[in-house]
Amino acid sequence: MTLLLPLYAHPAEDPRAWRPAPLRNAGATVIVNVHDGPGEALDPAYQEVTADLQTAGVAMLGYVDLDYGRRPFQQVTADVAAWRRYPVGGIFFDQAPSAVSGLSAVSRAVSCVRDGHVVLNPGTRPHPAYSPLAERICTFEGPWQAYLDDGREPDWPHALHLVYGVPPRLLGEAALRMSRRCAGGLVSDLTAPLPYLGLPGWLRLPVTASSATQAAR
Repeated sequence: MTLLLPLYAHPAEDPRAWRPAPLRNAGATVIVNVHDGPGEALDPAYQEVTADLQTAGVAMLGYVDLDYGRRPFQQVTADVAAWRRYPVGGIFFDQAPSAVSGLSAVSRAVSCVRDGHVVLNPGTRPHPAYSPLAERICTFEGPWQAYLDDGREPDWPHALHLVYGVPPRLLGEAALRMSRRCAGGLVSDLTAPLPYLGLPGWLRLPVTASSATQAAR
C-alpha cells in the first residue's frame, strides 16, 4: 500500500521527524509544507532536510492549497512554481473542490504541474470527472470514528485515505480496514486540530525495513 505522509512539523522544531532512514524504510511519500505552501522565500532548514530525503530516495510532494476552488489562479501557479526551490517530485493539492462546479479550477491548477506527480485532496469522494486529473485522489480525510461510520468499501482503485485519531491499540485494525478499501494513505494516532504536526507514533519507534512495511500496511 502507498504511505502518504503529511509532515507539517518544522525541521527546527522536530528534527527527528525528518530523519531519512525511517521514512525511506516505510516507503513514505512525504508531503512538504513550508508555510501553507512553499512560503515566500527559501527556508534553509527545509532546503537541508529535503536534500537529505532526496539523497535517501524518499519521495516528496509540495503542498499547495486550493481553498476549495476559491483561491486565485495566479496564487496557485505561483506556489507551484515556487516549489522548484526544493527537490519535490510533484504537487499535493489540498482542499480541492469535489463538485462539478470546481472542475475547471482544478483542471487549470493541475495543468501547471509540468513535470511530476499530482495528488488531489478533496477529503471526500469527488465527482467522477475528477478521477483522470490526478494519479491519486484522497477521497477520505478525517478522524477514526468517521472512518468507521463511512461504509464505502472498496473505494476507487487510485484512492487514498487519511485517517487520524486512531487509538494506538487499533492501528492494526485501521490499516487492515484501509487495505480493503483503497490503495493506501495514512493511519495515525495523532489527533485534531493538528493531526500532521509530526510523525504518527508507530513511525517514531525504532524502525527496520520489515517492521516499517508491516506497520504501514
